[in-house]
Amino acid sequence: MILKDIFKHTLIVAQSKDLIINLMKIITHLLINLLLISALIISYIFISDDYHSFDNRLRDLLFLNRGTQEDSDMIRIVSIDEESLAELGQWPWERNKISLILQNLSTAGATIIGMDVFFSEQDKSSPKYVMQSTGFDINKYPNLNLLDYDQILAQTFAQTATVLGYMFDLQKARNIEQYPKNNIAILEKGFAQEEFLPLAKGVTLNLNSFHDNALSSGFLNSIPDSSGMLRQVPLLIKYQDVLYTSLSMEIYRLISATQLLKVHYVPTGILSIELIHNQGSSFIHTDKNGFLSLNFLGPQKSFTYIKAKDVYNNSFDHSLVDGKIILFGATSTGLSDLKATPFDHALPGVEIHATAIENLLQQSYLHHPDWADGANITILLCIYLVLSLLYSRLQAHYILVLMVISLCILFYTFDYLLFQQQLVLNLLFPLIAIILLTLNSSAINYFQEYKQRNIIRNSFSQKVSASVVDDILNNKNSNIFIAQEKEISILFSDIRNFTQIAETLDSPLYLIDLLNIYMTPMVDSIMQTQGTVDKFIGDSIMAYWNAPQKVEHHADRAILSALEQINQLEQVNRILLEKYQQSISIGIAINTGKATVGEMGSKGRSDYTVIGDSVNLASRLESLNKVYNSQIIISQFTLSQTHQPYITRELDQVRVRGKTHSVTIYEVLAQGQASKALGQQLEEHNLALNSYYQGKFRQAKEQFSLLASKHPTIYLYTFYIERCQTLLNNPPKKFDGVYTFTTK
Repeated sequence: MILKDIFKHTLIVAQSKDLIINLMKIITHLLINLLLISALIISYIFISDDYHSFDNRLRDLLFLNRGTQEDSDMIRIVSIDEESLAELGQWPWERNKISLILQNLSTAGATIIGMDVFFSEQDKSSPKYVMQSTGFDINKYPNLNLLDYDQILAQTFAQTATVLGYMFDLQKARNIEQYPKNNIAILEKGFAQEEFLPLAKGVTLNLNSFHDNALSSGFLNSIPDSSGMLRQVPLLIKYQDVLYTSLSMEIYRLISATQLLKVHYVPTGILSIELIHNQGSSFIHTDKNGFLSLNFLGPQKSFTYIKAKDVYNNSFDHSLVDGKIILFGATSTGLSDLKATPFDHALPGVEIHATAIENLLQQSYLHHPDWADGANITILLCIYLVLSLLYSRLQAHYILVLMVISLCILFYTFDYLLFQQQLVLNLLFPLIAIILLTLNSSAINYFQEYKQRNIIRNSFSQKVSASVVDDILNNKNSNIFIAQEKEISILFSDIRNFTQIAETLDSPLYLIDLLNIYMTPMVDSIMQTQGTVDKFIGDSIMAYWNAPQKVEHHADRAILSALEQINQLEQVNRILLEKYQQSISIGIAINTGKATVGEMGSKGRSDYTVIGDSVNLASRLESLNKVYNSQIIISQFTLSQTHQPYITRELDQVRVRGKTHSVTIYEVLAQGQASKALGQQLEEHNLALNSYYQGKFRQAKEQFSLLASKHPTIYLYTFYIERCQTLLNNPPKKFDGVYTFTTK
């Protein structure tokens, strides 16, 4: 009833305004944030292309977070690696060697072989070419059978299911017009007003005899984005108004027995590529330029590699090739066309083709839907609406927590859309929206809370302590000021012989100044360890930890504060000796246990404080420092709650005045581990104390006497010698090891 009366008037006024205040906060957030999200949407519509590089880098993080994946085991890469170059010679190899490699692959059961190399010039190592280049007229010797490596390779192409590669020149036109042979009819449906497909200006082809005899061919071009990363590959390139397929697209077309390709347009670009075959038709969804967005499996060697030298020597496992798609290409660092990808900044080009074919076969490629722009704008609006409503109801410091949660939801949602639904949506703008909305709403809430804090502080600062005011400000919707039971660590400290010190000082002002010099560092130590100073009782300090706010490891923090206070005492005494020719010593006690915590007092004057048996025990233990000549005493309950190592000395098992249960008390000497010498001393001390607990007073006296001779400055051993002698002179009828104090 006391607490209710204290806050009743203010709470009634606040509650009567809650609806209006909350409504105004929501409207403020919605209106100001609407301006921000509108600017973002306009930026997305008109200048979003400038941000593609940043958006792609964010998507790269999703790839790295997902990690590597297994391939479908349908593709093999025959690699021109360092070992193969060392054995078969520098590149380019003689065409008869390549012919033998292709023959061995075909014999092993390769379904189709794609060449990530091209042969635009004659093999100058061929015997026939060598003889002709010297001016030797081979026509005069019809029986002379000179090997023609190019002819051998052309015949091999005719006998194997080989798809050749060639290169388009996208930068400059060539003087001599050359045309690749198109093996498939490609139609464009629903032409757009502008050209979206890449346009070639020239081409570098294989020798005509190779093209004439090969199963088919496809271009090898790959086009990195503005950041230099390769994330997409073109499936079609237009040259001289004719469409041509890439190597990966051509291999997939042959595997799927496609007879006709149709490129479908919408006003904003290419929608899809339709493959028409005997089973009907299927679609490949591309971006507006006909590029396939790759779903990378991982870094280099995500596919099975077979060394070219092993195929040449026919020393490879044929089962690895039987029924598989084979890609022949360079992986040696000096030869291969290395590409930067999300997983690998030096991925051989042949593995790019393998990834594209894998994606097409498994339909696992990423998709840029034509409705992506509408979806991206809708996502921005949803983020705006949800966060504005939530942020308007949160305190400023909780907004950051919600921002982190929102970012996690955003990334996990886009991760699901990217890898489970293969949908590519813009991640950058939603990320920017969350960050900007958070900053904007934080500023709004901070301004509103600042005004509200001043109102609350002015209302309550004269009625309750400052710590309670701060807790009310940070927990406006909680019942923190209502009495409740909590586990806390309580500290009491007291200046020894303070009455005598007070009598020696000439003026009360000097006494107050002395107390201020002493109290300031002591209170700082308590506050720095997240403790709450409850009250000053003359020269005594009462403090506690774990209320009103929760404090982790509160027993440790209380002990560390006590140790720091003892350390600070040396500096305090230097000041007091210089100023007043006085020095002081203090005793500190700490106990941990349940206590009642809350606002207590009279109707007109109240304070946030703690009461209970655990508080009384801490107060009683503080006075025992005088008995044992100790500085810091802690109870067994506090020691059991510690999480850090301390050097302690067990003092006694006592029953303080007003208590029926005993408690073991300890003196805290320092933090950390004891030295070897101190450890030996404490071990001997424990042996003597155990003898005393067992009622072996004579043996205990001898052990304590030995300790006193070794450590004459420690009063505790003299204390126990006298106690043992008293018990020897007056043997108790029943001894339980507990000493009962009858005074405070």
